[in-house]
Amino acid sequence: MRSDRRKVLTQLASAALLAACSDVVKPSGAGAKAGDAGDASGLGDTGPAGDAKPGDVTADAQLDAAGDASATDAASDSTAADASAGPLTQDPAGPTPFITPNDKHYITSCCGTPSYDPATWTLQFADQGKPLLSLTLAQLDALPTQVKEHTLECIGTGPYSQSVSNALWTGLPVTKLLAHFGVAVPATKFLKITGIDGYTTGLPASDLDRPLWVVWRMNGEQLPPAHGRPARLLVPGRYGMKNPKWLKSIEFVNEPHKGFWESQGWSDTAVYQAHTYIRWPRGEAPLPAGTVRIQGIAFAGADLIANVQVRVGDGPWLPAKVDYAPGPDIWTLWHFDWPATKGTYVVQARCVTKSGATSSADPEGSDFSDGYDGSMAVSLDVS
Repeated sequence: MRSDRRKVLTQLASAALLAACSDVVKPSGAGAKAGDAGDASGLGDTGPAGDAKPGDVTADAQLDAAGDASATDAASDSTAADASAGPLTQDPAGPTPFITPNDKHYITSCCGTPSYDPATWTLQFADQGKPLLSLTLAQLDALPTQVKEHTLECIGTGPYSQSVSNALWTGLPVTKLLAHFGVAVPATKFLKITGIDGYTTGLPASDLDRPLWVVWRMNGEQLPPAHGRPARLLVPGRYGMKNPKWLKSIEFVNEPHKGFWESQGWSDTAVYQAHTYIRWPRGEAPLPAGTVRIQGIAFAGADLIANVQVRVGDGPWLPAKVDYAPGPDIWTLWHFDWPATKGTYVVQARCVTKSGATSSADPEGSDFSDGYDGSMAVSLDVS
């Protein structure tokens, strides 16, 4: 089965990445380990936020999203009205929080968290090897900051792990950071980002306009070590492998840089694919007959989710109710009230984006190395 194949591929890929990381990336200090394969130095992302406060989108986008949500809600409420009588069965853990607490935010690390000395750490900016700016942690902490709501996801995740989380990050766009200290952006085509752990990745310099952010606080607290303290990068529209943690340097270069995971066969662009997860239920236990609230996530990075649909078996696609969709680069949370009767069913969810992209009909996705792009399905038993 495809699901078994993906599970095996995931396990093999994780093992291979762990071996490659430990063989290639060198420790950066006493007791330090190298690389993070997930939510920052490895596998895991975001989209254009500008000066936005949490959840900010343009007025037109807000109106469009509100219209889509209203239409979806009305249709979903109509569907819910037809649900069978009886108690509502839903996830015992409750709805997915809009903002993921720091201790619940996913971490995908190949080799642990590197050590650093906060008294001597600096973030270096350079233009083809020529120093431009060096910032200490104290200087960053003293800056006037902005808050960005931003979802990160691991490129190596999928229906079985769902390594995706949403947080409020505090920092500044790279261009504003440089401008604050009177540094002009060099006229180069690419960026090379390096972490304390030795991890590297490359980006087109045009990504500065999305914009790229340097952040050093998470959900109102100091950035936790496992999430990149002293500072990390947020890259709109690209999976977490392009969002390095534990920043050491950002260099403007004229040649593209192929980073650590890209060299291992993962996507070089790592652009988010439209995809849909069913968060609950997952089919681990039978469900009682009656109304079952199916909960899930849809995400496509900077491409706004226009609607989410659910079908049972070979039935029609029906609209789900959108619970949270504040703007680009932030996940969409949804639910669907299903009038379940006794039997065994396959339930599938898909999404459509503002640009017209649709999550793949294949619940396993189409290309493992480019990130999950599927419409997740689960088999559910109703007693």
